[in-house]
Amino acid sequence: MTRPHLALVCAGGTIDALGASRLDLAWYTETERRLPAGEIVAAVPELSQFAEIEQVPFERRPSYAFAPSDWLTLARTVNGLLARSDVDGVVITHGTNTLEETAYFLHLTTVPPKPVVLVGAMRPANGLGSEGQLNLLRAVQVAADPAARGLGALVAMNDTVHSARDVTKSHTFRPDTFRSPDAGPVGAADADGRVVFYHRPVRVPAEGALFAVDRLTELPRVDVVLSYLGADGILIDAAVAAGCKGLVSAGTGAGRPTAGEQAALDRALQAGVVVCQASRVGSGRVPRSPKMAARGIVTADNLQPWKARVLLLLALTKTFDTEAVQEMFDRL
Repeated sequence: MTRPHLALVCAGGTIDALGASRLDLAWYTETERRLPAGEIVAAVPELSQFAEIEQVPFERRPSYAFAPSDWLTLARTVNGLLARSDVDGVVITHGTNTLEETAYFLHLTTVPPKPVVLVGAMRPANGLGSEGQLNLLRAVQVAADPAARGLGALVAMNDTVHSARDVTKSHTFRPDTFRSPDAGPVGAADADGRVVFYHRPVRVPAEGALFAVDRLTELPRVDVVLSYLGADGILIDAAVAAGCKGLVSAGTGAGRPTAGEQAALDRALQAGVVVCQASRVGSGRVPRSPKMAARGIVTADNLQPWKARVLLLLALTKTFDTEAVQEMFDRL
């Protein structure tokens, strides 16, 4: 039986980072050391049982050092690989801090149906109990499985498979940090080597990328402002003054900013900024009330604020019409 041919893009993160010692499980990023290029694959010869691995050069860094321009570069790289007839899927190693944002960006910008699977680790490569090698093996197993086709971008962590749209990092250090609060995982890569999918996500690209970014050189600025008791509108005004084209308000409860923030959001709307109302809660929908609709405010559905930012900045590459943007949030 012919093994699938998978492209592996190593973008850095904890999975190939090196700490000062085996017990350096918290401050390892300060060493600024990484495995030599190619060693992460060489350390897991079992990968060859499931796929032929082609390593693709990419700049490796902590995920909190990524910028929107890196997303564009990564999306172009991934789409170039997916367009090749000899590539059956793409696996991307990535830092966990912003993995969910990159995964959702790729979910919206890469061309289906070939699998795109992101993977990371919570402990450095030389740390006691490092799970990176097994996570990588599981990600390769997922990308090699025919059932992974057409599901959009996926995240494989801790033997669990999540849709990029729904997954979020829920704990600062623990290996089971990645959860999908509302939808749950789509499947598992289990101890017996089987990959099992239990349901298929609905909000996935059917044909063609949802947003074509291969020719873009920059993305519109979109900022996120978190609400808290007593917050005024100064941070919102500052974001507008800095030139943001879109703004995500992470409101309390089901999307409720303070009175001071409400006034500042109205000033932002008057300045032509597209405002998206999200929630700081962590799960659950933000419904669009009649007053929100009348003011021209878009609501984020159940996307976390940082993921709402991803969709909003991509939406603004197409339109500034708030009703059209709302339709995207309702559908994607």
